[in-house]
Amino acid sequence: MAKSKIWRYTVTAQEQRFWNMDGMQGWRQALEACVEDEAREQGSEKYIVFDRNNEVLAKGEVRKILEPQLATT
Repeated sequence: MAKSKIWRYTVTAQEQRFWNMDGMQGWRQALEACVEDEAREQGSEKYIVFDRNNEVLAKGEVRKILEPQLATT
């Protein structure tokens, strides 16, 4: 059974404050997207975002980015 490579990210104290604020859903999604991008660049298949107490805030699978193809005429 092959093990998948998992990218782990722990938020900073400032990021933790933002994460806990109401109305910051867009910011949370953006942070998670940044972590996913970093995981992709490092060759990971999954990612986990931890809070300052090592509790899981978010996790997911790294999606592959498809290269755009130019139209030919």
